[in-house]
Amino acid sequence: MIKKIILSALLVIACAFAKAQSQNVTHVVMRGETIESIANHYNVSVEDINKANPNIDGIIYVGMKLIIPAEVTHSSTKTVAKQESNKKIATTSHSTFHSPKTVDNLQTTPTTHNKNIWRLKGIAGLTTGSWTGKDFKDSETDSEYGQASNKNKATYQFHIGFIADYIFSKNVYAGIGIVFNQSGYKQDLLMSSGQNWDDEGGNYDGKQTVKMAINKFDIPIHIGGMYDFSSDTRLFLEVGPYISYAISGNKKYTGYYTVYDDIHSSETEQINKKEKIGKASLKDFQKFGYGLSATAGISFKNIILQFTYQRGLNKTIKKKKQYEQNMLLSLGYEF
Repeated sequence: MIKKIILSALLVIACAFAKAQSQNVTHVVMRGETIESIANHYNVSVEDINKANPNIDGIIYVGMKLIIPAEVTHSSTKTVAKQESNKKIATTSHSTFHSPKTVDNLQTTPTTHNKNIWRLKGIAGLTTGSWTGKDFKDSETDSEYGQASNKNKATYQFHIGFIADYIFSKNVYAGIGIVFNQSGYKQDLLMSSGQNWDDEGGNYDGKQTVKMAINKFDIPIHIGGMYDFSSDTRLFLEVGPYISYAISGNKKYTGYYTVYDDIHSSETEQINKKEKIGKASLKDFQKFGYGLSATAGISFKNIILQFTYQRGLNKTIKKKKQYEQNMLLSLGYEF
């Protein structure tokens, strides 16, 4: 009699365990999901999911299978259980339970190591370039020999590149990139002998425009922070150093210079010449460069809009206090 009772009790326990196992939900992680969103959907806690999946260490990735605790998911899986065979394990999918969401910072296609979470971005946009420093300033002179003014202006060129970010947590990441960047500067120089005519032919005026264009590769390294403003929108800030190498570049001079022999006659010389990096006034141009940069941006779903400020720390020309300074407006896409 006692043996029958014990066997009956064991049978009841085994049936209860098997029933609990059959009610377990296997959830396949989809793009845009977090542990918090999955827990909210099944009306369980994050702690419950972590206990049922001790190997995840709080990190999930697309395609991972999670066990949702059966004792707390009975109500949320009731509808699914009615639609499927009692002999099958209820399996949820993105198409069954979830409406599409934006990609969360922690969910990207996993690398070979599950905890290494990378994000790749492509950017392209407008570069506004100029130089700065003690030896590169706007100036005006007025003397007995004449008048001259020098005004520096920004140039508008372009950049394109890729950046890879490693996600440390929901709000912190670091990255490195390679960007082709065309930058430079522009100067307008006006000169004149003034209003006092010299009968010996010392009168002149002229205008010269100098445009510098540099083709270089930048390698930015940064650490960043991000804030989810909404389910679709994220704000981010990045700071860090960059190094660069100029693969080519030139300085182009255009304009005219007019000399007046007297008040009735003159001779004008057109200015049109070009110097390449490594020659003439660019003989001491520094091809290798380095500096600091700061970036602020916003992303909406996979679209990125960002603004970057670059300030070179090395002299562009040896023995001259002239430094690179760029502003980059970029539109990008997050893969």
